[in-house]
Amino acid sequence: MRNKIYIIIALGWMVFPFLKAQEISGELTLEKAIGIAMTNNYDLKIAENQLLQAKNNNSIGNAGLWPSVSINGGLDYSESDIETETESTGVLTYDGVGATVYSGNARVDYALFDGFGNKYNYKKLQQLDEQQQIFFQQQMENTMLDVVDAYYNVCSAQQNLKLAKESMAISKERYQKAVDKRTYGQANKLDVLNAEVDMNSDSTNILNAEQYCVTAIKDLNVVLGVPVNSAYSVDEKIEFTKNFTADEVISATMVRNSMLQSQQKQEEITQMDLKITQSGKYPKLSAYGKYAYSNTDYSDYATVYSQSSGPSAGLSLSFNVFNGNQQRTREKNAKLNILSEQERTQQIKSRLERDASNAYTDYTYKKRIVDLQQRSLVQAELNFEQTKEMFKLGSVTSIEFRTAQQNMLNVANNYNDARFNAKVAEYNLLRITGELVK
Repeated sequence: MRNKIYIIIALGWMVFPFLKAQEISGELTLEKAIGIAMTNNYDLKIAENQLLQAKNNNSIGNAGLWPSVSINGGLDYSESDIETETESTGVLTYDGVGATVYSGNARVDYALFDGFGNKYNYKKLQQLDEQQQIFFQQQMENTMLDVVDAYYNVCSAQQNLKLAKESMAISKERYQKAVDKRTYGQANKLDVLNAEVDMNSDSTNILNAEQYCVTAIKDLNVVLGVPVNSAYSVDEKIEFTKNFTADEVISATMVRNSMLQSQQKQEEITQMDLKITQSGKYPKLSAYGKYAYSNTDYSDYATVYSQSSGPSAGLSLSFNVFNGNQQRTREKNAKLNILSEQERTQQIKSRLERDASNAYTDYTYKKRIVDLQQRSLVQAELNFEQTKEMFKLGSVTSIEFRTAQQNMLNVANNYNDARFNAKVAEYNLLRITGELVK
């Protein structure tokens, strides 16, 4: 998992300039949209930084397993009155004696034993790194699903606009025929007015469809992380290639779902927290080694200077005999945290089983709706063609013709929306079963 995630990040850095230059050239496919979002999406960039932070923290030095080395130096000046007495000289007094002290040392400290606390700290950092990788995968899944949802909204808007224009072409043809018939006395003014009203209505539908299309593209641009006003067309082809069964969906969810994996990792982290807390019961043994140098220069004093240098080393042992039961309280709370996370894991499993079942049901029914709408579209198109021929022969009224036209347009819109909704439901199934990011 770790190597896969870091490879994705490295590839993103390598191809970033190319994607920025080629991000929306020609027709945009869903695969290309996802590729752009994997590099440009703002939420994914933030998650990437958090992932790299966790990687930086995951080191034995950060866990306290390496010794610490320090170098110190100092310069001090003091002025004081000194009085000394010896048998040979008696009492000697020196006023305003200045002393300049130069000092420096290099010291190494190392915890020989701290109840295995640093060892468990390192394991916790490793688990936090792994958990952040799962968080990053979750953000990738969320980003991909956002792209899919926004992309198919554009597909739907683009298709509805196309259908609105096709309906407008039919209305224009009908209006022109009504004008021509009235010119030759074969139609009355009411037929022309009805055709004109319907044509104006279709013009309004086109404007509304265009507005929705522009808005949908801007929404997609925000998810992709590209300039908001970027304009393009999208590929509307849809294929349903994945076959699901209810048992397979639930089984895969209970094994590969990233939310569940993250929670299980959180359980492991709380167990490691307990071990870190329990390390406080043991004695602490530390060692140090130091080399120090000190030189003191005097002015107006019998002693001109004094100097010392040399190594030193030592051991220190500490043991907490009693601290007001704080250690015991911390251990109790750490155990309660483990129990809470275990309960939360069971809660998430229960919810995921429900969500997986609902996602499968949603996808199944949406696929069935696609099939029904497809059959309805065939019937609506056939009905319109027959009505159109009858209208030419004068067997049906303009109102009946318009009704057949509107019915075909509505069914076509419903069919396209059903297809796009079913495809989004399919991607949601891939996300919940952990198959969206492999």
